[in-house]
Amino acid sequence: MKKIRVAFCLRDMQIGGVESVLIRTFDELLKNQNIEISLITYANISVPIYREYLDKHPEIKVYSLYPCKWLGTKLPHFVVWRLFIHLLRDIYRNCKRFVCRMHKLQDIDVFIDYHGFGFYKEFKHIKSGRKIAWFHSSVDEFLKHKCINYCDNYDKIVALTDDFINEIVDMYPNQSGKFIRIYNPFDIAAIRKMTDAKLNKIKEDYFCCVSRLSADKDIITVLNGFNVFWLLNKKPNIKLVIVGDGNKANNYKKYANNLESSKQIVFVGSTKNPFVYMKNARANILSSFSEGLPTVLIESAILGTLNIASDCKCGPREILLNGDGGMLFQPGDAEDLAKCMIDVHNKNIDVKKMVEKSTKSLNRFDSKTVAKEIISLIS
Repeated sequence: MKKIRVAFCLRDMQIGGVESVLIRTFDELLKNQNIEISLITYANISVPIYREYLDKHPEIKVYSLYPCKWLGTKLPHFVVWRLFIHLLRDIYRNCKRFVCRMHKLQDIDVFIDYHGFGFYKEFKHIKSGRKIAWFHSSVDEFLKHKCINYCDNYDKIVALTDDFINEIVDMYPNQSGKFIRIYNPFDIAAIRKMTDAKLNKIKEDYFCCVSRLSADKDIITVLNGFNVFWLLNKKPNIKLVIVGDGNKANNYKKYANNLESSKQIVFVGSTKNPFVYMKNARANILSSFSEGLPTVLIESAILGTLNIASDCKCGPREILLNGDGGMLFQPGDAEDLAKCMIDVHNKNIDVKKMVEKSTKSLNRFDSKTVAKEIISLIS
């Protein structure tokens, strides 16, 4: 039987969520003898963890389209120099596209533009093979960047949630047959093994928030919600543990210091293993304004921890089974979040029942289940 040649295209392999998902996908697809995998990037892959992975898996063919180190994917911060390098880089890439015509890649059966539409220009020079775009961001990002304009040049568009597809199809019904939902894969057994209680330095009861500390994650609502909860419950001995880092970390710490509950708020910072904090929390809190497929909600469900999430687009309602497998509050509404925390703290809800429903629905995110859907798509 002829192998299907599949090329995953990603401009760069830096430490991030998309790259982690791709590695998990590779792990499952490599078990299928009928698929031959290639990885196409703009620049040479330099991050040690990914270099080591690819060295261990020589069966994954790696191509770098523009292997010029000083014209790679990272740009300098100085504005004038940045603009000059950007212009020079675009000229270099356009010339190479024109001269090479991507001739090395003409024998690929399926091209997957794995981070949105990053390879749109390259794909225009490739006449053979089917083309799939994999969109990892939110529906708001899709609309903001007018991604619908690229869709005609792809055979299929993969989105991460049904909510995403429903909204886009409502707006663009002529594209309804082009979109397909495939969840990100999770190694459920591996995540459950990473919960060594000895690594958790928090001894009191606590609510947990694992998040990138940036504006779109709305940590202010988490801080305000906890403060309202703490005051209304006569200042109980319970903490809010925030795990993560980001460009707004200092702002959030200063804001927390001005709250009456400041001594109950702990910023753990970035950690390789957030699961030890998620596992033993009263609940895991997500307060985003918009999402693609919020990983922390799935990881928390895998660990048997209740989720409290903003009812934002897209993902939380779908993951939490319309509120049956977790609690939902209005985005940006600290008092609504506080009510959820009060209900958990005072045992006004059946937490065990919610967690059980959430746990029973996890198979849809299992790596093996997702791999079968991917294989079905590319076949």
